Amino acid sequence: MTRVWRFFSSVYLTVILAALICAVSAWGSILSMRYPQFFRAFDQEVLLPFLSSFGVEYLRLTAWVWALIVLSALFGVNAFVCTADKVYAVIRNRKPWAALFPHIVHVGFLIALLGHLVGSVWGFRSYGNVVFEGSSIPVPNAAGLFLRLDKSEMNVLPTGELDSLKTSVTLLDGKGAQVARGDIGMNAPLIHKGIAFYHFDQGQSPSGLVLEVDGKAGSVEFDGAFTAPDGEELKLGAIYPDFGIDPEGRPYNRSNNFSNPHVEITGVHGSSFLPISSPGDAVAAGSHEIRLADYVFTPYVMFIINKDPGIGFIIAGSIVLVVGMVLLLFFRGERAELVRKAARE
Repeated sequence: MTRVWRFFSSVYLTVILAALICAVSAWGSILSMRYPQFFRAFDQEVLLPFLSSFGVEYLRLTAWVWALIVLSALFGVNAFVCTADKVYAVIRNRKPWAALFPHIVHVGFLIALLGHLVGSVWGFRSYGNVVFEGSSIPVPNAAGLFLRLDKSEMNVLPTGELDSLKTSVTLLDGKGAQVARGDIGMNAPLIHKGIAFYHFDQGQSPSGLVLEVDGKAGSVEFDGAFTAPDGEELKLGAIYPDFGIDPEGRPYNRSNNFSNPHVEITGVHGSSFLPISSPGDAVAAGSHEIRLADYVFTPYVMFIINKDPGIGFIIAGSIVLVVGMVLLLFFRGERAELVRKAARE
């Protein structure tokens, strides 16, 4: 045990680890520039689980990341052992408290490093969470928690720049009961039990159609039902982006492009297919004439949902590090005399 402690307390080990970390980082920078598409995904995932999912398939690209993790862990152990030795020596030899100032910086670094480790193992990042106004989605990696979009308001300057943003959301449990409610602004997420909800993007998406059935207009959601003036119930069915009829009379998609979109309308008469390229399109459905009058648009917001359980350690470590740097730079040696002299004047 003593040999292990001495090994990690070596200053030579510090120098070697620092040199290796620089070399591996340089290697990684070159690979990141050569394969930008591959490494861009690293900004959107939690590091350790994401790396583990690759196995050895992309080891030629990820080996430097694993090496950097191992070297950083060794560097952290080295810093801890060296700091513990120095602090013990200061206390044992009853040196001035100013001798502890450099080690406060080391402690701050170690706390922040621990925070990054915790976040890399137990945190998560989830992108592309689209929620339509009035609807809800399950929160990733949080069983029994749902996110509902209540309303989103934004003001845009004449220059096109975003001036203000207010997105009202409600968190619900599995039974639909309210758990929390709040507003999300620019760089101001809603945080609930360590989970942060960020407004990333917004827009409007077609969610239904305004139809005239025998001259009577009404709106209907996709996959929804509506009633004709004579009481017959009709329903919107499948949407065909590029509608076609095969030789056997069955509908199919000629491609995935929205070049000739149709929607199926079913009733007692069977199925009809209404073109929905533009308002004014019409189709006969049994004894009814159905005409597309307009589209129904529903606002939506795209959320980024993150959880970083190590953020508290990172903040605390950063504060301790800054305090240590201030003490080291202004309250030790000759600088301390200058500070005291300035205070007296």
